[in-house]
Amino acid sequence: MIQNAFIFRVTMQKILAPIKKDIQSRKRWLGIALVMASFVFYGCLLLVPITSLSAEGKIALSAALVFLGEGSFWLAVLILGREAVANYRTFDWRRRLISWMKKIEEKIKSNGK
Repeated sequence: MIQNAFIFRVTMQKILAPIKKDIQSRKRWLGIALVMASFVFYGCLLLVPITSLSAEGKIALSAALVFLGEGSFWLAVLILGREAVANYRTFDWRRRLISWMKKIEEKIKSNGK
């Protein structure tokens, strides 16, 4: 009986190991998608003033976008964990943006010639 339980346990571990990795991968992608969604929600705030809604509608839409942006960001923090947020905070955004801008300038200059 004990031997059968051991064989069952080993078999289940072999079966569930890839599934567990797949779930972790999906959680990571879900967390990243939620972070990106929070940026989209905050970006949509820039479009609120040009909508044809009334003042009350604009206020309600702005509040909903802020609520959704904050909610999706903090849900992503819960999913991704403390380490991912620490990596996000220590990432050198200024250097990355400057390198992107230089690449864009080079493409514009090479297309203009």
